[in-house]
Amino acid sequence: MMASAPPRRTDMAFVDGAADTTEVGIAETAAAAPPSTFVGKVRHYYAHALDGARRRLAMVRPWKDFFDRQSFSPPSGLNDSLSRLNRNINHYYHNYIIMSLLCSSYVLLLNPTFSLCFLLTAAMCWFVSAKRVEAAETNSNHFTVSNHRITFSQAYLFIILFAGLSFFLTNGSSVVFWLALSSVGVVAAHAVTRKPSVEEQPFSFV
Repeated sequence: MMASAPPRRTDMAFVDGAADTTEVGIAETAAAAPPSTFVGKVRHYYAHALDGARRRLAMVRPWKDFFDRQSFSPPSGLNDSLSRLNRNINHYYHNYIIMSLLCSSYVLLLNPTFSLCFLLTAAMCWFVSAKRVEAAETNSNHFTVSNHRITFSQAYLFIILFAGLSFFLTNGSSVVFWLALSSVGVVAAHAVTRKPSVEEQPFSFV
């Protein structure tokens, strides 16, 4: 009796390059993941923010039309004001974002102490959040800074106390008021006093 030959292994091919598509998708996902080092993360998020800013700037309407003096006139009433506000914000959305950022930056430059405390608070929140992600891998409830063991509850309590105390000492309520007035107020004043053109459509949630 002759021994039967071992069965041949048949190589299966995916239709329409499905295997290649899967491999490309995995490679893109791995490439999109932020690096593990601190410098690499900073570069990754900086490049991502820069790319997003460029896309936003590409959608900005011409500033010549935005500040056209002939387009400004007082509204005829409340309904006209609301209509202008709706249509102008929809049409010049990205222009208003840039205007708000510039006005807010000006107010923050006039209050350097408040700005410094705000940046320190944001940096501490980011640092503790990053440490919390690292601790989640080892199921730990603390992290170490200069050989000092700090729990996350203590860290967040310190951040809250620091933010509240710095907000009080730097007269934060006044700064927040001027931030709101310089950004939201300026945008609302421009949108209400500028007469929309025919092609500017109102904002719709549909």
